[in-house]
Amino acid sequence: MTFEIIRPDSYAKRERKFFKKRPELIKQYVKTLKLLSLDPLHPSLRLHPIKKKIVIQFP
Repeated sequence: MTFEIIRPDSYAKRERKFFKKRPELIKQYVKTLKLLSLDPLHPSLRLHPIKKKIVIQFP
């Protein structure tokens, strides 16, 4: 099961600006996003626990 990552337009603009300055990170970024969409709890993501209650919506 894959999760959909939703990015607002404002984020996309910041993302383009970031990768203009750091193109060497694109490959790692894409790999991380793929891993996040496949398994948000994967240990290699090194995420901290969320303290707020979240609601996951399934399509």
